[in-house]
Amino acid sequence: MLPFGEVQTPYEEARVVVLPVPYDLSLSFLPGARRGPEAILLASRELEPFLLELGVAPEEVGIHALGPVPFVAGSGEASHRLIYEEALKHLRAGKFVVSLGGDHSIVHPLALAHREALGGFSLLQIDAHADLYPEWQGSAYSHASPFHRLLQEGFPLVQVGIRAMDRDALVLAREKGVALFPAHRIHREGLPVEEILEALGARVYISLDFDALDPSVMPSVGTPLPGGLSYRQVVDLLEAVFQAKEVVGMDFVELSPSGQFHAEMTAAQLVYHAIGLKGLQAGWLRVG
Repeated sequence: MLPFGEVQTPYEEARVVVLPVPYDLSLSFLPGARRGPEAILLASRELEPFLLELGVAPEEVGIHALGPVPFVAGSGEASHRLIYEEALKHLRAGKFVVSLGGDHSIVHPLALAHREALGGFSLLQIDAHADLYPEWQGSAYSHASPFHRLLQEGFPLVQVGIRAMDRDALVLAREKGVALFPAHRIHREGLPVEEILEALGARVYISLDFDALDPSVMPSVGTPLPGGLSYRQVVDLLEAVFQAKEVVGMDFVELSPSGQFHAEMTAAQLVYHAIGLKGLQAGWLRVG
Protein backbone atom coordinates (compact mmCIF):
# COMPACT_ATOMS: atom_id res chain seq x y z
CA MET A 1 0.00 0.00 0.00
CA LEU A 2 1.51 3.32 -1.10
CA PRO A 3 1.16 6.43 1.10
CA PHE A 4 0.13 9.83 -0.21
CA GLY A 5 3.18 12.01 0.40
CA GLU A 6 5.87 11.08 2.86
CA VAL A 7 3.72 10.34 5.89
CA GLN A 8 1.03 7.67 6.25
CA THR A 9 -1.18 8.65 9.19
CA PRO A 10 -2.85 5.67 10.90
CA TYR A 11 -6.43 5.26 9.71
CA GLU A 12 -7.99 5.93 13.11
CA GLU A 13 -6.18 9.29 13.38
CA ALA A 14 -6.58 10.43 9.77
CA ARG A 15 -9.12 13.07 8.81
CA VAL A 16 -8.57 12.52 5.07
CA VAL A 17 -8.46 9.19 3.28
CA VAL A 18 -7.18 8.86 -0.26
CA LEU A 19 -9.13 6.18 -2.12
CA PRO A 20 -7.44 4.75 -5.25
CA VAL A 21 -10.04 3.60 -7.79
CA PRO A 22 -8.07 2.02 -10.67
CA TYR A 23 -11.13 1.34 -12.81
CA ASP A 24 -10.97 2.18 -16.53
CA LEU A 25 -13.16 -0.43 -18.24
CA SER A 26 -15.27 2.26 -19.91
CA LEU A 27 -12.57 4.28 -21.65
CA SER A 28 -13.29 5.09 -25.28
CA PHE A 29 -9.91 6.39 -26.51
CA LEU A 30 -6.45 6.09 -24.90
CA PRO A 31 -6.16 3.35 -22.25
CA GLY A 32 -4.25 3.47 -19.00
CA ALA A 33 -6.28 5.46 -16.45
CA ARG A 34 -6.24 2.44 -14.14
CA ARG A 35 -2.55 3.29 -13.59
CA GLY A 36 -3.41 6.88 -12.63
CA PRO A 37 -3.90 6.40 -8.88
CA GLU A 38 -0.59 4.59 -8.40
CA ALA A 39 1.21 7.23 -10.49
CA ILE A 40 -0.23 10.04 -8.36
CA LEU A 41 0.72 8.29 -5.14
CA LEU A 42 4.28 7.70 -6.38
CA ALA A 43 4.64 11.31 -7.54
CA SER A 44 3.27 12.63 -4.24
CA ARG A 45 6.36 11.31 -2.48
CA GLU A 46 8.41 13.94 -4.33
CA LEU A 47 6.22 16.89 -3.30
CA GLU A 48 7.41 19.57 -0.91
CA PRO A 49 5.25 19.00 2.19
CA PHE A 50 4.90 22.73 2.94
CA LEU A 51 2.85 24.71 0.41
CA LEU A 52 4.19 28.24 0.20
CA GLU A 53 1.02 29.60 -1.39
CA LEU A 54 -1.22 28.36 1.42
CA GLY A 55 1.28 28.74 4.24
CA VAL A 56 0.53 25.23 5.55
CA ALA A 57 1.69 21.64 5.25
CA PRO A 58 -1.45 19.74 4.14
CA GLU A 59 -0.04 16.45 5.42
CA GLU A 60 -0.68 17.77 8.92
CA VAL A 61 -4.42 17.16 8.53
CA GLY A 62 -3.59 13.46 8.73
CA ILE A 63 -3.78 11.62 5.40
CA HIS A 64 -4.22 7.88 5.06
CA ALA A 65 -3.95 6.25 1.63
CA LEU A 66 -6.13 3.18 1.33
CA GLY A 67 -5.62 0.11 -0.80
CA PRO A 68 -7.12 0.18 -4.32
CA VAL A 69 -10.78 -0.68 -4.84
CA PRO A 70 -11.03 -3.91 -6.86
CA PHE A 71 -13.14 -4.12 -9.99
CA VAL A 72 -15.02 -6.92 -11.72
CA ALA A 73 -13.74 -7.41 -15.26
CA GLY A 74 -16.55 -7.13 -17.77
CA SER A 75 -19.12 -5.67 -15.35
CA GLY A 76 -19.47 -1.94 -14.89
CA GLU A 77 -22.48 -2.47 -12.63
CA ALA A 78 -20.67 -4.81 -10.23
CA SER A 79 -17.53 -2.66 -10.24
CA HIS A 80 -19.49 0.49 -9.48
CA ARG A 81 -21.21 -1.29 -6.61
CA LEU A 82 -17.82 -2.08 -5.06
CA ILE A 83 -16.78 1.56 -5.41
CA TYR A 84 -20.02 2.74 -3.80
CA GLU A 85 -19.70 0.36 -0.86
CA GLU A 86 -16.04 1.18 -0.23
CA ALA A 87 -16.59 4.94 -0.28
CA LEU A 88 -19.68 4.67 1.91
CA LYS A 89 -17.76 2.71 4.54
CA HIS A 90 -15.19 5.47 4.99
CA LEU A 91 -17.74 8.27 4.85
CA ARG A 92 -19.70 6.62 7.65
CA ALA A 93 -16.46 6.41 9.61
CA GLY A 94 -16.32 10.21 9.44
CA LYS A 95 -13.51 10.51 6.91
CA PHE A 96 -13.17 13.11 4.15
CA VAL A 97 -12.72 10.98 1.03
CA VAL A 98 -10.45 12.02 -1.84
CA SER A 99 -10.82 9.51 -4.67
CA LEU A 100 -8.26 8.97 -7.42
CA GLY A 101 -9.38 7.48 -10.74
CA GLY A 102 -9.53 5.70 -12.93
CA ASP A 103 -12.01 6.85 -15.54
CA HIS A 104 -14.74 9.42 -14.97
CA SER A 105 -17.53 6.87 -14.69
CA ILE A 106 -16.51 6.38 -11.04
CA VAL A 107 -18.05 9.73 -10.07
CA HIS A 108 -21.50 8.13 -10.23
CA PRO A 109 -21.08 5.61 -7.40
CA LEU A 110 -18.94 8.09 -5.46
CA ALA A 111 -21.59 10.83 -5.62
CA LEU A 112 -24.32 8.37 -4.61
CA ALA A 113 -22.26 7.22 -1.62
CA HIS A 114 -21.64 10.80 -0.51
CA ARG A 115 -25.32 11.68 -0.75
CA GLU A 116 -26.29 8.55 1.18
CA ALA A 117 -23.85 9.38 3.98
CA LEU A 118 -23.91 13.17 4.03
CA GLY A 119 -27.13 14.41 2.42
CA GLY A 120 -27.56 16.71 -0.56
CA PHE A 121 -25.02 18.88 -2.38
CA SER A 122 -24.19 20.44 -5.74
CA LEU A 123 -21.80 18.79 -8.18
CA LEU A 124 -18.95 20.87 -9.57
CA GLN A 125 -17.58 19.16 -12.68
CA ILE A 126 -14.26 20.57 -13.96
CA ASP A 127 -13.75 18.83 -17.27
CA ALA A 128 -13.11 19.10 -21.00
CA HIS A 129 -16.11 16.91 -21.84
CA ALA A 130 -19.72 17.25 -20.74
CA ASP A 131 -20.11 13.47 -20.12
CA LEU A 132 -23.85 13.76 -20.70
CA TYR A 133 -24.47 10.91 -23.15
CA PRO A 134 -27.26 8.55 -22.06
CA GLU A 135 -24.86 5.76 -22.98
CA TRP A 136 -21.68 5.35 -25.01
CA GLN A 137 -20.68 2.30 -27.00
CA GLY A 138 -23.71 0.50 -25.60
CA SER A 139 -23.01 1.16 -21.92
CA ALA A 140 -24.67 3.50 -19.45
CA TYR A 141 -21.60 2.90 -17.24
CA SER A 142 -19.34 4.70 -19.71
CA HIS A 143 -17.03 7.53 -18.72
CA ALA A 144 -19.03 9.60 -21.23
CA SER A 145 -22.28 9.12 -19.30
CA PRO A 146 -21.99 9.63 -15.52
CA PHE A 147 -23.39 13.14 -15.37
CA HIS A 148 -26.39 12.18 -17.48
CA ARG A 149 -27.23 9.57 -14.86
CA LEU A 150 -26.57 11.97 -11.98
CA LEU A 151 -28.83 14.61 -13.52
CA GLN A 152 -31.62 12.05 -13.78
CA GLU A 153 -31.07 11.28 -10.09
CA GLY A 154 -31.59 14.88 -9.04
CA PHE A 155 -28.08 16.23 -8.54
CA PRO A 156 -27.63 19.96 -9.29
CA LEU A 157 -24.72 20.31 -11.74
CA VAL A 158 -22.26 23.10 -12.54
CA GLN A 159 -19.81 22.44 -15.40
CA VAL A 160 -16.58 24.42 -15.84
CA GLY A 161 -13.99 24.18 -18.61
CA ILE A 162 -16.17 22.22 -21.05
CA ARG A 163 -15.07 22.29 -24.68
CA ALA A 164 -16.64 19.11 -26.10
CA MET A 165 -20.41 18.76 -26.06
CA ASP A 166 -22.93 17.63 -28.67
CA ARG A 167 -26.23 19.34 -29.44
CA ASP A 168 -28.37 16.81 -27.56
CA ALA A 169 -26.23 17.25 -24.45
CA LEU A 170 -26.60 21.02 -24.66
CA VAL A 171 -30.38 20.69 -24.91
CA LEU A 172 -30.41 18.35 -21.90
CA ALA A 173 -28.22 20.70 -19.90
CA ARG A 174 -30.57 23.60 -20.56
CA GLU A 175 -33.63 21.50 -19.70
CA LYS A 176 -32.08 20.37 -16.41
CA GLY A 177 -30.79 23.80 -15.40
CA VAL A 178 -27.10 22.96 -15.64
CA ALA A 179 -24.88 26.01 -15.13
CA LEU A 180 -22.38 25.78 -17.99
CA PHE A 181 -19.11 27.74 -18.07
CA PRO A 182 -17.30 26.57 -21.22
CA ALA A 183 -13.58 27.00 -21.71
CA HIS A 184 -13.89 29.38 -24.67
CA ARG A 185 -15.87 31.84 -22.55
CA ILE A 186 -13.30 31.63 -19.74
CA HIS A 187 -10.46 32.36 -22.16
CA ARG A 188 -12.30 35.34 -23.68
CA GLU A 189 -13.77 36.87 -20.52
CA GLY A 190 -11.78 35.48 -17.61
CA LEU A 191 -12.80 33.04 -14.91
CA PRO A 192 -16.33 34.02 -13.76
CA VAL A 193 -15.76 33.09 -10.14
CA GLU A 194 -18.75 34.91 -8.67
CA GLU A 195 -21.14 33.42 -11.23
CA ILE A 196 -19.84 29.93 -10.54
CA LEU A 197 -20.19 30.37 -6.80
CA GLU A 198 -23.71 31.71 -7.21
CA ALA A 199 -24.67 28.66 -9.29
CA LEU A 200 -23.43 26.26 -6.60
CA GLY A 201 -25.28 25.39 -3.43
CA ALA A 202 -23.83 25.75 0.06
CA ARG A 203 -22.40 22.21 -0.06
CA VAL A 204 -20.32 21.00 -3.01
CA TYR A 205 -18.74 17.80 -4.30
CA ILE A 206 -15.85 18.46 -6.72
CA SER A 207 -15.16 16.10 -9.62
CA LEU A 208 -12.07 17.07 -11.59
CA ASP A 209 -11.07 15.37 -14.83
CA PHE A 210 -7.42 16.14 -15.51
CA ASP A 211 -8.27 16.78 -19.17
CA ALA A 212 -9.86 20.04 -18.00
CA LEU A 213 -6.27 21.28 -18.04
CA ASP A 214 -4.79 22.15 -21.41
CA PRO A 215 -2.67 19.36 -22.92
CA SER A 216 0.34 21.69 -22.79
CA VAL A 217 0.02 21.43 -18.99
CA MET A 218 -1.50 17.96 -18.69
CA PRO A 219 -0.64 15.76 -21.70
CA SER A 220 -1.21 12.41 -19.97
CA VAL A 221 -4.97 11.92 -20.15
CA GLY A 222 -7.27 9.47 -21.88
CA THR A 223 -8.98 12.02 -24.11
CA PRO A 224 -6.80 15.13 -24.58
CA LEU A 225 -8.36 18.21 -26.15
CA PRO A 226 -6.78 21.60 -26.92
CA GLY A 227 -8.05 24.87 -25.52
CA GLY A 228 -8.09 23.84 -21.87
CA LEU A 229 -7.64 25.66 -18.59
CA SER A 230 -4.34 26.64 -17.04
CA TYR A 231 -3.14 25.22 -13.75
CA ARG A 232 -3.55 28.67 -12.22
CA GLN A 233 -7.16 28.96 -13.36
CA VAL A 234 -8.03 25.60 -11.83
CA VAL A 235 -6.30 26.44 -8.55
CA ASP A 236 -7.99 29.85 -8.38
CA LEU A 237 -11.37 28.20 -8.89
CA LEU A 238 -10.72 25.59 -6.21
CA GLU A 239 -9.56 28.25 -3.75
CA ALA A 240 -12.70 30.31 -4.35
CA VAL A 241 -14.98 27.32 -3.88
CA PHE A 242 -13.29 26.19 -0.68
CA GLN A 243 -13.43 29.70 0.75
CA ALA A 244 -17.15 30.15 0.02
CA LYS A 245 -18.61 26.63 0.28
CA GLU A 246 -18.47 23.45 2.31
CA VAL A 247 -16.73 20.87 0.14
CA VAL A 248 -17.98 17.40 1.10
CA GLY A 249 -15.78 15.26 -1.15
CA MET A 250 -13.55 15.20 -4.23
CA ASP A 251 -12.42 12.95 -7.03
CA PHE A 252 -9.59 13.42 -9.52
CA VAL A 253 -9.77 11.23 -12.60
CA GLU A 254 -8.45 10.25 -16.03
CA LEU A 255 -4.71 10.63 -15.51
CA SER A 256 -3.24 8.13 -17.97
CA PRO A 257 0.51 7.91 -17.27
CA SER A 258 2.55 8.16 -20.45
CA GLY A 259 6.13 8.52 -19.25
CA GLN A 260 5.86 12.29 -18.88
CA PHE A 261 6.53 12.60 -15.17
CA HIS A 262 5.76 16.31 -15.05
CA ALA A 263 2.11 15.43 -15.71
CA GLU A 264 2.05 13.06 -12.76
CA MET A 265 3.69 15.67 -10.54
CA THR A 266 1.13 18.24 -11.68
CA ALA A 267 -1.69 15.85 -10.78
CA ALA A 268 -0.22 15.05 -7.37
CA GLN A 269 0.41 18.72 -6.60
CA LEU A 270 -3.17 19.64 -7.50
CA VAL A 271 -4.58 16.92 -5.24
CA TYR A 272 -2.28 17.96 -2.39
CA HIS A 273 -3.23 21.62 -2.82
CA ALA A 274 -6.93 20.70 -2.66
CA ILE A 275 -6.36 18.71 0.54
CA GLY A 276 -4.69 21.79 2.01
CA LEU A 277 -7.68 23.91 1.04
CA LYS A 278 -10.01 21.44 2.75
CA GLY A 279 -7.81 21.51 5.84
CA LEU A 280 -8.04 25.30 6.02
CA GLN A 281 -11.79 25.32 5.36
CA ALA A 282 -12.48 22.73 8.06
CA GLY A 283 -10.17 24.36 10.61
CA TRP A 284 -7.81 21.38 10.66
CA LEU A 285 -4.91 23.63 9.60
CA ARG A 286 -3.84 27.10 10.67
CA VAL A 287 -1.55 29.43 8.69
CA GLY A 288 1.66 30.30 10.48
